[in-house]
Amino acid sequence: MATEQADHPFEAFFRTYPGAFVILSPNGEVIAMNAAARALAGERLVPGARVAEHAPAEDASALTQALGRIPDDGAPTRLTCRARQPNGGMLSLTWQVWRAPGRPEIFATLSLAEAPHAPAHAHREEKTTETPVSELVLRALLDHLDVIAWATDKEGIYTFYDGKALAAFGAAPGQLLGKSVFDVFGDHISPAMRAALDGAPGRESIHIVGSHWDNFYLPIRDAGNGFAGVLGISQNTNEGQRIREELEARLALIERQEAVIRDLETPIIQVWEHVLTLPMIGVVDSRRAARVMDDLLGAVSRTSARFAILDLTGVEIVDTATASHLVQMIRAIRLLGAEGILTGIRPTVAQTLISLGVDLSGIPTHGTLRHGLAFCIRRLESKPRSATL
Repeated sequence: MATEQADHPFEAFFRTYPGAFVILSPNGEVIAMNAAARALAGERLVPGARVAEHAPAEDASALTQALGRIPDDGAPTRLTCRARQPNGGMLSLTWQVWRAPGRPEIFATLSLAEAPHAPAHAHREEKTTETPVSELVLRALLDHLDVIAWATDKEGIYTFYDGKALAAFGAAPGQLLGKSVFDVFGDHISPAMRAALDGAPGRESIHIVGSHWDNFYLPIRDAGNGFAGVLGISQNTNEGQRIREELEARLALIERQEAVIRDLETPIIQVWEHVLTLPMIGVVDSRRAARVMDDLLGAVSRTSARFAILDLTGVEIVDTATASHLVQMIRAIRLLGAEGILTGIRPTVAQTLISLGVDLSGIPTHGTLRHGLAFCIRRLESKPRSATL
């Protein structure tokens, strides 16, 4: 008994396709078929045989001519002819045949004609106008999405290769059919693809030929649930990568802008030798007060300052937490060997501090920044640093 062609690139598809499927050369010679096709058309339908040889003379010539006129636009053509059976009888078969754009092979599905017992008749050919919805959907996806769809058998031989994104490689549909993924990628085959060829589904993102790709790998199962190959979808993610890079650049810009804003919020200025001043403007909430403390203490330590003036001229409102932060800041400055001074306290802020019961005793306060700076200069002239430690 004849056996299926085991090493044909479409082997995995033949095992999983439920109907009768045949691949013919342009002159009508069988290239490959599945078991369902052989069971329907007879055991003599083997690779190398010409389908016209198994049709009666009146049908054979018309069949050969019809196969030679099939366009390569992917539209199916329906042919009805008879086939000789091993018992000497005749079986009327309907062939749905088509050719893919740019490919020489003829693809065909077989089924019993509507009137299999009708008398012998001349071959008739009629162009169908309806294409199966599944084929239309697949074609639309491959033509309009930036993807490559491909499939291999269990040995890694490509059995399907198509998709709009092939243009990114300068490749054509079907270009890799019959080739091995190991020959195509060599030592660069990814671990995820190797795992997929062992039956494990997976996903990976790679950069190749100047493009970013997301690859999805799905195992193909045969009728006995055995591993029959890999179905892959490769999606070009250049646009998504470009958007991510733009977002990252914008986030980096925002972070730099926030850093500038933070510096402007807490402009620590050395106004005199060993004297720092921090003019505070606007609303001083707890978060900002905590950041101010970190920045100011760092500046005091870095410059060996003896005085740090907190000028509150531009502050109109403080809450309990903010007042507490200001007092803690002054105390922390003292721990570093410097003295904290408050200047420019507005009447509304003073009332708030009093109503909150904030104890400012022992903390030098002055009405204006000018008076506070003058106080620091006098202290610097009258006392060396060692006297204040």
